Amino acid sequence: MNKSQNNFSQPEGKKHSMERLLIEASYIINSDLELDSLLKNVLKILTKYLNAEASAMLLLDVSSGRSEFFVFSANQDLVSKSKSSKDDKGIIAMVTEKKKPMLIKKFTPGGHLKSIVDQKLGISARNLIAIPIKHKNEFLGVIEVVNKKDADNFDADDLEIMKALGEQIAIAIDNANLIQQARRKTREAQNLYVVGKLMAGKLELEELLELIVKRVSRLVKVDVATIYIVDPDDHSIKEIVSKGVPKHFQSKLTLKIGQGICGLVAKTGQSIVLNDVTENKQYISLRPQTKSEIAVPLKSQGKVIGVFNVEADKKNAYTKDDLRLMKTFANHAAVSIERALLYRRTIEQKALEEELAIARRIQKTFLPKRSPQIPGFDIDGINIPSEVVGGDYYDFINIVNNQLGIAIGDVSGKGIGAALIMASFRASLKAEIRNNFAIRTIFAKVNSLLYESIERENYVTAVYGVLDIKNHVFTFSNAGHNPPLLFKSDGEVIELQEGGIALGMFANSLYEERPLYIENGDILLFYTDGVTEAINKEGQEFGLNRLKNLVEDNRKSSAKDIINNITNTVFKFK
Repeated sequence: MNKSQNNFSQPEGKKHSMERLLIEASYIINSDLELDSLLKNVLKILTKYLNAEASAMLLLDVSSGRSEFFVFSANQDLVSKSKSSKDDKGIIAMVTEKKKPMLIKKFTPGGHLKSIVDQKLGISARNLIAIPIKHKNEFLGVIEVVNKKDADNFDADDLEIMKALGEQIAIAIDNANLIQQARRKTREAQNLYVVGKLMAGKLELEELLELIVKRVSRLVKVDVATIYIVDPDDHSIKEIVSKGVPKHFQSKLTLKIGQGICGLVAKTGQSIVLNDVTENKQYISLRPQTKSEIAVPLKSQGKVIGVFNVEADKKNAYTKDDLRLMKTFANHAAVSIERALLYRRTIEQKALEEELAIARRIQKTFLPKRSPQIPGFDIDGINIPSEVVGGDYYDFINIVNNQLGIAIGDVSGKGIGAALIMASFRASLKAEIRNNFAIRTIFAKVNSLLYESIERENYVTAVYGVLDIKNHVFTFSNAGHNPPLLFKSDGEVIELQEGGIALGMFANSLYEERPLYIENGDILLFYTDGVTEAINKEGQEFGLNRLKNLVEDNRKSSAKDIINNITNTVFKFK
């Protein structure tokens, strides 16, 4: 902490300048974006400025939905931190429920009315102020300040000061949370990139698995980690590598499929998260310290080939983000494990190509920066990913004079893995376009390249076509994608289905192509299943008919306006 953070102004009474106070507090609060350090500063600021004996904060953990307490005692200059529980009740619980501030001038503890400072520090509350922390209508937590030192009670001025500080605190906490999330995503991407590269050069199975455990341990709380491989001969799973398992437990690291948590994951192919292992009868204890566990399947071509398991020595150690990350690593690991078990194959080039798109900024680079401006045509497009990195893609490709390539695609699944596959598809497509092949030949060659480089459970649906600008002819091939819709000026709607199956599913797929004449007043719409398969709260799909009707109702609008109407309508529908 720098000098400016230690140099707190002492209260000047009710006549002090709130503006000066807020400026000074804002500088101190916003000078630290590390969340734990920020919260300690916040409690110290509140306790100092309000001349109180102690303060406390309940902060919601956005990643897990759980909450934790931070408490500060001015007399002891002490800051402590603890998890909240279902049994924590009192003032903070009331403010959490009502989302309104409370000013209690004469506090008499007892019954349900309890002060967190009293519970956590043993300081008996005489008077207190508690306010909710909210930012952009999102509830972040509660702040409680107790026992005014220089007066009998807190007053309305104190409440106003605390509410004003609370607004700044909420912004600072939100910023700190965003920075933590961004840093986590960056660490994940960096480690996934490193693992992808290193996996390509690992020949020994044990060495490969040790690498995976090491990298996951940098991102997830790990006191014990084990990777099991399925042995189909005796219907069991056997530990190959482990971390943190005492030697005298080694004999227990072979389980029948269906036995224990890991055996159950091997049997069902479904991940399991336990934030209190004592609550699950299936759990087999290898060490008494374990309190939480995540076990995810390792799958190749839809078949479970192993189980990746991590354990922690505290309850509620794992979040949805941890499970997502474990699944991502498991997907990467399963591919390499299968390759290592079968025989060595060179994958360095594939790994380099796939890892190029590991972050969102990479995904943005293969989307068009602007729509083409072509006399006689009104063309526009938009990509709105449902996650930070997705597998949807569209592009406008200049081929030769009077010819424009138009492509749209969608990878099975979402997230970083989908973006990597889409990057590979885009690169392959553009490479084959440069060779001036027929459209059906381009798709056949791209299919072969994808079949060799992606796992069998993955595939790409796509439409690629060439617009002959001079002759108003669009020649296309559809590889298992949602059929583009050609709205003719006479009211007919043609679905562009001709082509073949999705790319990357089979080695030698063949494709056909079809030319269509585009007349003045026609509308050609490309889309992905994110539009038609959007689901509302009642479980209804947006559907193809709604999309058709929406375009028909707006057929006199510009391309940009039609797109905006579609996206706005889908968002409202959901």
